[in-house]
Amino acid sequence: MANATTFRRVLVAVDGSAVSLRAVEHAVRLAKQDGAELVAVHIVPSPPVEVPGELADYYERARGEARRWMKEVETAAQQEGVRLRTDIVVGAYSVVDAVLGYAETVSADLLVTGTRGRTPSRRILVGSVASGLVEYASCAVLVIR
Repeated sequence: MANATTFRRVLVAVDGSAVSLRAVEHAVRLAKQDGAELVAVHIVPSPPVEVPGELADYYERARGEARRWMKEVETAAQQEGVRLRTDIVVGAYSVVDAVLGYAETVSADLLVTGTRGRTPSRRILVGSVASGLVEYASCAVLVIR
């Protein structure tokens, strides 16, 4: 295809769930195919209830978990020779808004996400975060099942 879209920067949202790690595999493949930079981000939402004195522990535990997931992302990117940047954003009131804002900040051409992450709800086919990203993103969105 002469007019195929080439991505320069692929953003993948990672939450440690199996489906988000599948999204990483696809994002790595697409970044390699297009010679794009891969950016992996994890959003740590604000806790539903803030207990004085426990907030710092909550964020530190969340950062620790995210660093473990990001090692898997780093390994996948290194194996394929893909340039990678990772980030962990803490204290977001809206995961959707945080991912969308991050995508704009890094000038992502493609946003890759899983259908649903670590939340236990299976009421809807596509998770609320994935739905929000598809609805409001200013770049292309690839949702992985």
